[in-house]
Amino acid sequence: MILTTAHYDKARATIAGRGFDADMQTRISLFLGAAKSVNAAILGAVEMQPRITIAYPFVHGQYFREVEFAVLLARVTRWSSNWATYAEGTRLTTSLWRQWWQIQWPAGPTLNPRSAYSALALGHALLARVRTAPLIPDNANETDPFVAALRRIEQESGRMIQAQIRLLKDADSPLPLDERERIIEAKQLEVDEAFRRFLAWLAGDAP
Repeated sequence: MILTTAHYDKARATIAGRGFDADMQTRISLFLGAAKSVNAAILGAVEMQPRITIAYPFVHGQYFREVEFAVLLARVTRWSSNWATYAEGTRLTTSLWRQWWQIQWPAGPTLNPRSAYSALALGHALLARVRTAPLIPDNANETDPFVAALRRIEQESGRMIQAQIRLLKDADSPLPLDERERIIEAKQLEVDEAFRRFLAWLAGDAP
């Protein structure tokens, strides 16, 4: 199913009706935190490569920024006491981690050019497609630390996307252009599907 603005609209309307209560904050932080953690894992793998290229300063900064955002979410979230929320959140975020685990085989990003480019494409998709600021309704309290954190993460992610696009374009990859484009599209579709199911969860629908 294609991700559309209607999915955003329904989730945002649900949030407007109930507010950013502990359960809603927990749902958002579980998914967004997983997206940031997966991207940090990708960037961390690049960070540890022995070869230093012109891309290193960008990767270095983005790696620590993603770690910062994951920690920030953990601090500002009013965590729910409902165990079922965590169980469902784990189920929904498993698809993000599964994509990262699949990239490790065969040979992994270090030795396999397709895996290496897939990792960059997945990181870009997580930044470009997982957007939570549009879920903030007009009646939200902008001084709430959680709302402020979502705004800041969205703003910084917008800047990081430009660097990610540059990495994808300038990556030293032996893969032909059409194959690289297919990888980028495939990763975006996979992240879109995971995010669509997440939005359905926020809206109270069966994901």
